[in-house]
Amino acid sequence: MILWLTYWYPDDQNPIRGNFIRAQWLAAKQAGVNCELLFVDMALGPKMLDVSWERGDEGEYILKVRSRMWKTLYHTPIWAANLIAKKWTKKTGLAEPVALHAQVVFPAGLLAEQLGRRWNVPYAITEHWSKAGRWTKHKLFGKRVRTAYQFASAIHPVSEHLKAELQAALPAIGASRFQVIPNACDLGRFPHVQKVFEPHAKRVILLGVASLIPANARIKRVDLVLEALAELIRLHPEVEWTYRHVGEGARLKRLQDLAIGLGIQEHVEWLGAMDAKALHAEYAAADLFLQPSKTETFGIVVLEALHSGLPVVVSDIPAFEHWVTAERGLRVDLSAKSISAGILELWGRGISVPALTLEAKKYAPTSVGAQLKESYQKLVGARPSR
Repeated sequence: MILWLTYWYPDDQNPIRGNFIRAQWLAAKQAGVNCELLFVDMALGPKMLDVSWERGDEGEYILKVRSRMWKTLYHTPIWAANLIAKKWTKKTGLAEPVALHAQVVFPAGLLAEQLGRRWNVPYAITEHWSKAGRWTKHKLFGKRVRTAYQFASAIHPVSEHLKAELQAALPAIGASRFQVIPNACDLGRFPHVQKVFEPHAKRVILLGVASLIPANARIKRVDLVLEALAELIRLHPEVEWTYRHVGEGARLKRLQDLAIGLGIQEHVEWLGAMDAKALHAEYAAADLFLQPSKTETFGIVVLEALHSGLPVVVSDIPAFEHWVTAERGLRVDLSAKSISAGILELWGRGISVPALTLEAKKYAPTSVGAQLKESYQKLVGARPSR
């Protein structure tokens, strides 16, 4: 059995957090891999320490930790490693795994390094995190991050540009240990809708999809969209401009206040979290999709929007280089002025996005699951790197 380890995973309070990890895990299981998943769920609690073991809707195991000192426990996974090594079989009824698969180096990769030593098994790390390369040089945790990568039998970035960043940050690790395995994206849930964004349309619906958690404030720049919207309304008041946002989080109130301050609150609709069916309906109804991100490791929602036939205006970052071509939209600088200019360019000339075919096959769960299965055949046969 391969044991997946993650600190990011969806739950009732955070329905989209780590949903890409769940999708990869389910793809591996559907490919016939014997793999279990342990979600280490740490959060603030009223007691010094409250620990329980639970099962999730997909059969995942949940180590639920609520504590007043949860941040210390989160940043020092040796505590979780000791607990899991001691209690795993007793709490789950399962044998020890033959290999580990960590999702994101910090802290799951550090946890895998600790457990790998205790159980004497190899481990792999799938990297989804845009900050991973920078954290190899973190003042407090850089050495532990580098150690986790160093002793991993395989490192699986989810994109080529993330692979390049990690290899540049970890020159001592041989290239053969890096293999891109992308996120699994069932684009069949987002079928292509043939439509045309007409030039100089009198009514324009702009759509954004992003979590509004505080940690994303400097990455998912929804504030720039609101500033761009104010500029569009100023330049073309004859057009009925509307921005609709899918996603929720603690940043919502601040963004609502910003919209009020800009005088555009009547042009903005906050929709909260959505399932795939409702989200596809939003893609189908919108005229343009906006994704002003400072960085992305993959950018699933942009791929979903394009597959649905929705043209995009996105920030000009490596994650979008291969997807966003002239016939699909524009890549622009990360500023309100550039975003509004990009929107106006597409509004001025019109655009219709052709159906995507190769992307749907590349990121299909069956394809990703097959790649994971093949990687495990090498991983299980590997000796621990220590």
